[in-house]
Amino acid sequence: MGTPPIFIVGVQRSGTTLLSAMLAAHSRLSCGAETHFFRKLSPTDAQRVCARETWPKAAVDFVTSIRHTGFVSSESKALLEKYQVDAASVEAYLREKEPSVAHILSSVTELYMAKRQKQRWVEKTPDHLLHTGMIRTYFPNSPIIRIVRDPRDVALSLMKVPWGVKRFAEGVFYWDRLEKSSRDFFEGDRLSLTIRFEDLVSSPTDTLKAVCDFIGESFEASMLDTSNTGAEINTRNVPWKSKVSQALDASRATAWKNDLSPRENQLAEAVVGDRLDAFRYPREVAFSRFAELPADLDVLPKYADALEVLAADSVRFWRATPDECPTVHMYLGQPGSLDWAARSTSSAKDVFTVLADVTRTVVSDHSVYWIADSDGRAWDGWMPFFLRTCLSPFKVQMNAYGPAQA
Repeated sequence: MGTPPIFIVGVQRSGTTLLSAMLAAHSRLSCGAETHFFRKLSPTDAQRVCARETWPKAAVDFVTSIRHTGFVSSESKALLEKYQVDAASVEAYLREKEPSVAHILSSVTELYMAKRQKQRWVEKTPDHLLHTGMIRTYFPNSPIIRIVRDPRDVALSLMKVPWGVKRFAEGVFYWDRLEKSSRDFFEGDRLSLTIRFEDLVSSPTDTLKAVCDFIGESFEASMLDTSNTGAEINTRNVPWKSKVSQALDASRATAWKNDLSPRENQLAEAVVGDRLDAFRYPREVAFSRFAELPADLDVLPKYADALEVLAADSVRFWRATPDECPTVHMYLGQPGSLDWAARSTSSAKDVFTVLADVTRTVVSDHSVYWIADSDGRAWDGWMPFFLRTCLSPFKVQMNAYGPAQA
């Protein structure tokens, strides 16, 4: 494949579109719209698609099946349409190649590159952040660039797009889940680079020079002008990507300082304060206690109000040191419900485990918070009754919003 292609990933609203438009303004580099290729490949049998006996028909069928529905209209748009190539051209390209996943993606991106008379292609899909392992498997020598942005600004930005989140807390939890999913990869992969959105908009020349050094290209001043390449990335002309074709605006960084309430910022720092430190973002709050969040982060938006109360009570949800033990113990939801304590089921064994945990907690002079369902449903059934009776001497308040001391 010659010089290896380049991949750009990141949580949505972190600047992936801006970075890809800047690289596309380079004389040697091309970058089209988001392919969502690896997200579509993930549930697919890649060996079947690449089987020699059906090559390249199965591969062409897979490529032509990739469609993406936008949020401006309900009409889906095919990947080939976005890249201005047709199935016949893809098939002709693949007939000359050995069966492989890399060649299937290249059949679209390389044809697009050739039309622009460029020599190296870039692929940008933010949600490929969840599929970095697949990228590395099929493109072992490709540079992968992750762009990060202050999660508070990401959460605020996600509230402004039709496909985003309704509440700030939900955006923070979303950022946290995606960052955790890719953390190990970027800490251990030697061909990956992480840059910050804030550096890209405040010091674009220096940041792009570092990116060019990393990918083995020479910096070009043309990369600072995205007035043309922005439209190539934003093929649907959606309003939330319109700024990519405009002059850089450094004020887009640190918007949270003006737009967040102190309580919202305290929740954000309670949830992702350790990652703010890791990416050199400022923190304003000092927390005195630590509580461990459940492993299933998808349940957290349901308890956002209660977690905000805990954060305001100086509770953080990340370890200050690797061996720190919780001084606050949390239970989420009604016993017997599907999300109780982030378990898929609960049983008599779970009830006695909780009783033992609470007893140890009281002996250790730690705090106990039982956060009931935020809809205020009554605790019905034998398990809640039994727990309520057994825990009553410990004064554990079972409440949706307020903390209780054991």
